[in-house]
Amino acid sequence: MKLYSQKKIIYLVCSHLSKRDFKRLGIKNWIDHGWKVEVFDITKFLFPSFSKYINENKFNADFEGLIVFQNINEVLSTLNNLKNKVVFIDIIGFSSAEQRIRRVARDHGVLVRLKLGSIPEPKYKKNTLNLYRLIKNPIILVEKLIFFFKKKIEKIVVKKYFPDYFVVGGIKSMSGINDKNTSIIKAHNLDYDFFIHEKQVKLNKKTNYIAFIDGGGAYHSDDIRLGLTPGVTADNYYPVINRGLHEIEKSLKLNIKIAAHPKSNFAITQKKYNHPIFENNTFELIRDADVVVSHSSTSLQWAVIMKKPIIFVTTDEIENAPYAKSLKNSIDEFATIIGKRVVNLSQLSSVNNWKDYLNVDDEKYEKYIENYVKTKGSPEKLLWNIVIEYIEKDLF
Repeated sequence: MKLYSQKKIIYLVCSHLSKRDFKRLGIKNWIDHGWKVEVFDITKFLFPSFSKYINENKFNADFEGLIVFQNINEVLSTLNNLKNKVVFIDIIGFSSAEQRIRRVARDHGVLVRLKLGSIPEPKYKKNTLNLYRLIKNPIILVEKLIFFFKKKIEKIVVKKYFPDYFVVGGIKSMSGINDKNTSIIKAHNLDYDFFIHEKQVKLNKKTNYIAFIDGGGAYHSDDIRLGLTPGVTADNYYPVINRGLHEIEKSLKLNIKIAAHPKSNFAITQKKYNHPIFENNTFELIRDADVVVSHSSTSLQWAVIMKKPIIFVTTDEIENAPYAKSLKNSIDEFATIIGKRVVNLSQLSSVNNWKDYLNVDDEKYEKYIENYVKTKGSPEKLLWNIVIEYIEKDLF
């Protein structure tokens, strides 16, 4: 491969750069290795309603290399004016506008794409009742059809798209990659970095509480950005969850602490729960918990790695509503893979003993880590340092 004359990297992103993203995307790691870093943010013209909703001026990280573009022509012009070859971290989608940006970027450097954060893919079953409900609700039906066809088109485009580098985590993240067309950088999921930072993680620390992992509920910002109907409604969801958590708390004689989803509206969410809720503290809450309660979340990989008992929960709404089908299937598949049963918090009378749900299948937990988090033998280094070392060796 042609040697590059400068160390410059550009992130292509389609969601505003939060302080959390600044850390997770390893921007400081590149800077510390002597790279000039810029972030090209196309959210404002790609998702204008979402951009207005979150107020990107307050939301964005304070980073001088961040450029928020107003329209696609600005992006293409800026790319075409690049004088030297650069490395692009490709974190944009596959709409026609994003594809145009990607094609021009490729003319001016190499593309690095992340294939991290995999969780068990839900298996869909035909359900006549759900189909009937969709037909009776034409608005949701149209939304589902649009989303379905978008995903179909995206899958076709993705199969034809090969970046110069793929950064992968577990075995499942390597499926569908043709290593004749792209170089594979074996690393691990972004969240595994917490175990690199905290080498003295106390796996059995007893603090007498249960951590409930909030999934964003009715206020997940990605639903707003992508124009999707949330998997739950506020009126149906939070009363059931509150009652269920109270019952678990009482039965196991442990307090409840809630880890707020980083993409939820915390100002609203904290008013919906009856238990203490904490922002930007999910790893620590899981680390120190005796038990973890959740639906389905990438954050659960921390609980799996630390061999924590996990209780998977659902509700009647999640089980039966057509707009919750994806969430329901995701919960079922995640639970099955690590050997767990799912508890319906709308049917609490069916639970005789909560301790029956605290089993930990070590073999299945280990298999999950290898399939979805980190392959055996991949470097025990910070994710972005693995990527940087690989790219520098390859290009310089």
